[in-house]
Amino acid sequence: MKNLFCVLFIATFIVSCVNNKNDKKHLIPVTNLSDQQYLDNPDIGYRSKDYKTDLISKVNIEELGDSSMGLHVITKEGNWISFNEVKLLEFIPTIPNHLKNDEYLGLLALVNQEWNRNQVRYSGSDFVCSDSSITRVDIARNCLNSYLWELIVYKEENGSLLPYTHTWFDFPHEWYQRLFKKRNGVEFSKYADYLENWKDPKSDDVDLFAFRRFVDAADNMVLSYRSENDTMYPLEGARLKKHKEVIIPKSFESIRELQTDSTLYATFTPPGFYNRMDPRKTELGRLDSLMFIEINQVVSEADGEVYEEVEMRFVHENGKDQTALIIGGIDIEKSPILDYYEAVHGWKSSMGFSNHTFYETAEEHENYSTKTSPYYALLLDGEGNWLDSHKIGIDGPIMYWDKDGLLHIWLLSFERHSLVGHYIVTCS
Repeated sequence: MKNLFCVLFIATFIVSCVNNKNDKKHLIPVTNLSDQQYLDNPDIGYRSKDYKTDLISKVNIEELGDSSMGLHVITKEGNWISFNEVKLLEFIPTIPNHLKNDEYLGLLALVNQEWNRNQVRYSGSDFVCSDSSITRVDIARNCLNSYLWELIVYKEENGSLLPYTHTWFDFPHEWYQRLFKKRNGVEFSKYADYLENWKDPKSDDVDLFAFRRFVDAADNMVLSYRSENDTMYPLEGARLKKHKEVIIPKSFESIRELQTDSTLYATFTPPGFYNRMDPRKTELGRLDSLMFIEINQVVSEADGEVYEEVEMRFVHENGKDQTALIIGGIDIEKSPILDYYEAVHGWKSSMGFSNHTFYETAEEHENYSTKTSPYYALLLDGEGNWLDSHKIGIDGPIMYWDKDGLLHIWLLSFERHSLVGHYIVTCS
């Protein structure tokens, strides 16, 4: 009966595609990678015993109105996964409302939202599936260009949700461009060079007061801290799976050994896989020496509310060049209370302006707005010019409190392969 339903579904879909003059339905080919093609897959060793590299044969996308899609996935075994509606606008890079009058900051916001992964977890009633063992499906807009998206399907096995298959597909280009215009009020073509072809923005002066102002500059607090960089980070979660993506140093026993310009990582290659054959250079020597940590209260131009801003200023291993890491528009008190081995579960986000974080539930994704979020995280040189965090090798912060009331700030490396900083801060 399931196979009959699948045949009828595909036949109906194809007929409707032929007859639909508005081209509102798209039959999308997929890319599947074998283990031989994806040798550096971090899921190898951490996936279902029934894992299949080529399970998905087709992805059918239907335009629902102008901002949602129906998503129907067909497997080679004749099973199907069907989403009645996936809301799309929060997947689209967005110029935040409060940055619309600053051309440079608006560009940086778009570029960083596109360059950072956003993987959304769907489960329960979010979809229906003819295979009852499939209980979770993730949709990821990866960080290579506007159109490269992914599907990761999970099965429950021995009490754990494990990857069952992973496939890549190209989102319909013309529709994506229409969604971009609806979201931003400008033509996609204005930014296409940056979002399709990976043109780097220039390193220019950033007007910090365009998106926040100090509550009282006299109250800026330089805090006491201790560096834990001479110790190793916990090999848990993604850091355990991705440990093999660190190319140089070949082996290491402390974070300090990664804080050098010689550190290399597996890069992220189209359509979206880690590739050790294409080593990614870094400038992690910029983290060699931390000068100070400040936590200040700021008023966000996004909503007029008061938030915290963390500034960390470093000196490069050459002893001269300075780098400032600024993370703001956040409520530090809401960071979870964890112990050292639970760091993977700390509050985290990517570099940029108003970004979605790397991984979210569907509910979290839909309840967050890149139009109005006060969040920002950026790197500046000693003259206040923007630095490309991906070239330096930093993807964002992790924060949590320990049971003694101390704030832990960790720094995620390029592609979150490792942790490249750990600082324990005493806060009032």
